[in-house]
Amino acid sequence: MFKPLILFFIISFLSLNFLFAKEVNIDKLVDDYSQSDKKVFIYLHRTGCSYCNSMQEFTLDDENVRVYLNENFTFVAVNVSDQVIYNNRGMSGLDFAKLMGYNFYPSSLLLDNDKKIKYAIAGYKNELEFMVILKYLKGKALDTMTLEAYKISVGYQKSKNNEIMDERKRKNDAR
Repeated sequence: MFKPLILFFIISFLSLNFLFAKEVNIDKLVDDYSQSDKKVFIYLHRTGCSYCNSMQEFTLDDENVRVYLNENFTFVAVNVSDQVIYNNRGMSGLDFAKLMGYNFYPSSLLLDNDKKIKYAIAGYKNELEFMVILKYLKGKALDTMTLEAYKISVGYQKSKNNEIMDERKRKNDAR
């Protein structure tokens, strides 16, 4: 009795993943945007990952983050169940993540015009920290300093409860 029911749920789950999988042509994205200032920014995630869900709900759905990403990057989300074309090879999103060396979710990759990783971010980031990282990646700072040096230069610090604080705002509020 239970075996057929369990088998039914497994097949249903796998079928749903297949139905919602999409094809992401990274080769085309990089080629299309190689002449512009927009670099390809890939968000790697997997279904059922609580950190991925939080990153989507609180970080990527934040209006400021969404607008900045759309204006400055070619953003694409790649689920492990998606099909990816990379270097003229078709593969699963999982195989793509492994190939890139980031089989950890969520992760974000900034690609250069040669389809190589220019910068990678592993793990969940809240919307404030993610915005700092995006500004670092968009500007010239990426080529001249580390992310930590950039955070200091713009006045951001991590507080004890792991939130990002704008040091300038904190000083103004204290006045």
